[in-house]
Amino acid sequence: MKFYIVEKNIGDDVTRQQAEKVIEMLQERGWDVEYGMGKNKPTDISEFGREDAIYKNFADDFMTCIAQLENDIQPE
Repeated sequence: MKFYIVEKNIGDDVTRQQAEKVIEMLQERGWDVEYGMGKNKPTDISEFGREDAIYKNFADDFMTCIAQLENDIQPE
């Protein structure tokens, strides 16, 4: 599936650089993600009918990446 992410998908005070970092982390996990506004969509016939399961797995990884980003920017 192809996913699109912009700052507002992550939070109110998120910069483009932070959004791009989340995208990079998701890509490292094997997701097809890019910066921008768009409708998330299946890109392979094998994904049709499995969208809900794919969305759930993506959401889990997305939340993990956001938590990691938040940990990385915490003041020491």
